[in-house]
Amino acid sequence: MADRAAGMHLPATARRLPGRARRRTDVLSEYEEFNADRRRRIPSALWPFFAPDADQYYRWRVQLDCACIKELMTPGDRTPPSERRWRAPGDGEALPPGQLYCRHEDSGHAPYRDIVEWGDRREVSFPADPAEPPEWADAEVWALLRHDEPHTSAFWKVTLDCGHVEEVVAPTLDWKPDHGPRLADPSRVKQMTVEFEQLLTSNPTLEPEYQREHTRRMLASGWPVPSPERQCYTCPHARVIVAYQHVGWFTPRNEALKPACPAPPARDVLERRLRRAEAEADRLRTQLTRYDEGQDA
Repeated sequence: MADRAAGMHLPATARRLPGRARRRTDVLSEYEEFNADRRRRIPSALWPFFAPDADQYYRWRVQLDCACIKELMTPGDRTPPSERRWRAPGDGEALPPGQLYCRHEDSGHAPYRDIVEWGDRREVSFPADPAEPPEWADAEVWALLRHDEPHTSAFWKVTLDCGHVEEVVAPTLDWKPDHGPRLADPSRVKQMTVEFEQLLTSNPTLEPEYQREHTRRMLASGWPVPSPERQCYTCPHARVIVAYQHVGWFTPRNEALKPACPAPPARDVLERRLRRAEAEADRLRTQLTRYDEGQDA
């Protein structure tokens, strides 16, 4: 999971995948129904950008590192799906290039990742909490957590070192990332550390190992708020595209008008291609140097 989250994987290969693509007529019918609903909610001038005709899409089948095979559509050109960015379900954030969301019940826990960038901020207002504690808290804990009056909290979007985006609650409304985290009193941290280790000794199964190590890191760094790391709930379900298969244009090209000026590949796609080409050129130069050295000898 760590390699996948960090984007460390081999380039996807183009090959024939097991099984067959869905019937074009079935997929076309579903897309037209979806697109009709989408067009009812946006002005017609925006249709080419947010609700294009089906003949603008190219179809693919992709295989993920979890062995699942999915069908995808890409607009405008035939840039492989492994070189594009795909969003998590619903209003999810864009994943790193070549990753696709694929949920499995046995995907494992959400790991802690370091925060590498702070993004947008939003405020959310909440009503007063009920007096009765929820099922997950006893009366003593709820008395410490409960807000007896309406309150507003600030949420910041953060990018983690795995490339995924989560949200963090700020300690106060006026807090900014430039302020840095707030640390607890050293004597209180020392007391918390002793109590935590005593609790684990008396109940070794109280927390899973990854949660235990997170708590120890927090205590060792002075219990910073907000924490410099955050659980990533995307990592367990972010799968890497390892292979892809061409299916073809949604509407065969001889049945549809070709775009007058096809859109060029995205800049990040061109940059990745350039880096691969430069790496190959360096490798060939090294081989030539070794060859020349051998001839001189």
